[in-house]
Amino acid sequence: MRKILLSETLDQIRVAVVDNQRLTNFYIDNVNEQASIRGNIYKALKNPKAKGIEASFVKISHDRSAFLSSFHPMKADVDKGESTTSQIKDKNFIMVQGVSDYDPRKAPKVSDFIALPSKYCVIVSKPGFFGISRKINNEEKRSSLKSLKKYVTKNIGIILRTSAENQRKKDIIDDIKETKIKWRAIRNSFKLNKESGIIHQEDNLIDNTLREFLNQETNEIIVDSRKTFNYFKKNLLHSDKNIKLSISSTKKNLFETNGVDKEISKIFHKKVNLKNGSFLLIEEKEGLTVVDINSGRSLNNKKESNMTVNMFAAREVAQQIILRNLSGIVLIDFIDLNSANDKRKVFKTFKDSMRKDKAKHSILTMSKFGIIEMTRQKKGSRTTSLVSESCSYCHGSGLVTKKDIICYDIVREIILHKKETKKKVIKIKINSDLLDTFSEIIQNNKNNSSIKGIDLQIVKNNSNELYKII
Repeated sequence: MRKILLSETLDQIRVAVVDNQRLTNFYIDNVNEQASIRGNIYKALKNPKAKGIEASFVKISHDRSAFLSSFHPMKADVDKGESTTSQIKDKNFIMVQGVSDYDPRKAPKVSDFIALPSKYCVIVSKPGFFGISRKINNEEKRSSLKSLKKYVTKNIGIILRTSAENQRKKDIIDDIKETKIKWRAIRNSFKLNKESGIIHQEDNLIDNTLREFLNQETNEIIVDSRKTFNYFKKNLLHSDKNIKLSISSTKKNLFETNGVDKEISKIFHKKVNLKNGSFLLIEEKEGLTVVDINSGRSLNNKKESNMTVNMFAAREVAQQIILRNLSGIVLIDFIDLNSANDKRKVFKTFKDSMRKDKAKHSILTMSKFGIIEMTRQKKGSRTTSLVSESCSYCHGSGLVTKKDIICYDIVREIILHKKETKKKVIKIKINSDLLDTFSEIIQNNKNNSSIKGIDLQIVKNNSNELYKII
């Protein structure tokens, strides 16, 4: 059974999805900050000098540029040769869609392939194309859904989403028609707008929750905002789903009273303790994540073995990958297994646990070293990056320079400063966190004339400043 929690604080929205009393998805967004361009559709100004170049920069507004790439996360689903992708152009303008966000090191990416998602379908800019989600593997249902191909036109293609599998045809058809109306409005905006700019804003977090997470298993939605309560009440009015909708008391923390606040806090820890005494170590880097499974104290229990620990961890690793919204390459280092059959069982357990993932992924079988390699599509930002930033001390590495190394650097700077200024007394402000180490170095070298005449002033250790010669 699924429960959805939506909590609002001023203009911040948090969403927690709980399946069978376990946190499975967590999202956070800010209503007033439109930092993300992912999914947005723009009228972009092309660079006329870029003819013949496979990729180039385009202007998506008067002060923002983006990299026009051939990549789009949905393009592979329709690239089957039935028809060509349709570029939507107007003189020196082209319609593009955001596929990656701004990054301090590189520009965002946009694509001339457009995909407009709704509840049960996706309208795509590939004329005449019709597809059905590969996750719908019931041949009878696939055959039944194929009758909806007639709604494809010479201007658009349609992909039926996994959510369409158990829906009435009437509801799917209504959804297709509504999405077509939205698509026509986007096309008209593209024609009417004289300058580059946004012509379609991707749904906010609340809309996205309604579209992506309400399914047959959803039985309860709890919110702490009257406005959000009324929004869901209106959208559930004509639904045949029996969903309990309620508003939480403003005097209580919604996430705390529903027992998910502690689970959310664990998302940002490298170490994840498991109930059987084993634990995971998750190291997130740019484009690569390494997950290490450790037996911990689990093997103190005679019922546990390397195999049972790996099986338990395989399910939890899948949970953490989805919950943390990891992307790129993920390497999972399991505890060594000798049996090829055991390796296959662990692989199958992990792969089956990843089936609920909405992001596309590819998983390789376990190597002889006990490692499972996988890649996962980037859909939005990693959960950790939404609530954390690089440490001013370690610059995001998770490591800081040893105190004695810093203190010897200070000593060298003092010696050079004395030589340059000819001062007999050097005043220095030093962070209290370094004081003991620095004092010990000075004491051990008290007979050295080059460090005599140092006047120390202490700075509280909560200061970002380690030292300053004054």
